[in-house]
Amino acid sequence: MDDNRAVSKTFWEAFLGTGALSPFLAKIQENNSGLQLRFRGNNTPEAVKVYYNNHMVWKISRHTRGYKVEVSANHAKGPRKEELLEQLRQKPLGFITDSMHSQSYPYVIKKTFDDHFVELTYNMMVNVIKEFFDAAKYQEKRIQQQLFEELTDSQDGLYVYDLEFKQRGCKFENEPDMLAVRYLRGKPQSIVLIEVKSKWKACEDETSGLTKHLDGMNRYINESPYLNNRKQEAHDVISAYKGMKLHNPPMNVPDPEELKSFEMMIILSNTAVDYYKDHEDIIQNYIQEKKYNCKIMEWTDVKTLKQLFEN
Repeated sequence: MDDNRAVSKTFWEAFLGTGALSPFLAKIQENNSGLQLRFRGNNTPEAVKVYYNNHMVWKISRHTRGYKVEVSANHAKGPRKEELLEQLRQKPLGFITDSMHSQSYPYVIKKTFDDHFVELTYNMMVNVIKEFFDAAKYQEKRIQQQLFEELTDSQDGLYVYDLEFKQRGCKFENEPDMLAVRYLRGKPQSIVLIEVKSKWKACEDETSGLTKHLDGMNRYINESPYLNNRKQEAHDVISAYKGMKLHNPPMNVPDPEELKSFEMMIILSNTAVDYYKDHEDIIQNYIQEKKYNCKIMEWTDVKTLKQLFEN
């Protein structure tokens, strides 16, 4: 198993210039498209996923007959799903929907894609996502997307390069929401595992509470045999961003040897901030007793991201 989310250079280069996938990159780079690209090189086959508010718009993978593009019809239910599937089946899109799996994940395989295909599917899927995902219920996903977009300080701050990490092939109790590289005076220092909490209940819940995530992240940092993979992955993913001129790429791509350590961070917003204020002494005592290298940050409407992470 390839334990690296970066994709091959020949794959991501297909998004450049007049490449077969270039209309997708052009759309992602549009102002206010709301799209994020993330690499999933550890999929079989390797894939690129594009998200809106942290919900999938396209999954793009290489295929023997060109490239396979999938969307999620599960973003809609009942009659709305049937309407979506019919729209996807029709020309000029021509998505395949004739199996159980493709009823949930319609797909099309082509050698190249044009602006019209990208625009049609973008409008279709983003509208469905906006309809289906309740603003209050899924606020944490939108917060994660905003942090991903804005935390790209490669001078004296954090450069977030991936979301929703899950270690393949090994059961660890913690799955951090974000992976970042911490920079100091323009030089990479460490990899930071970040957990984002926006609700009071998520902080106290036994299965996903603050102390549970602290324990899980610390266990990964101290016991995982895959830490060198994470360092190489950070280099490869950020190199690809730089090659694609995407996600405000840093001038200094981290060399795995420069990433000397791993750190933990928890970012709180909304009612999670209230929970922390009510339990700050208990949580900080827990961190000190366990000797965890972890910062807890509060992000509120009056505290900008720059203020949040300035030294």
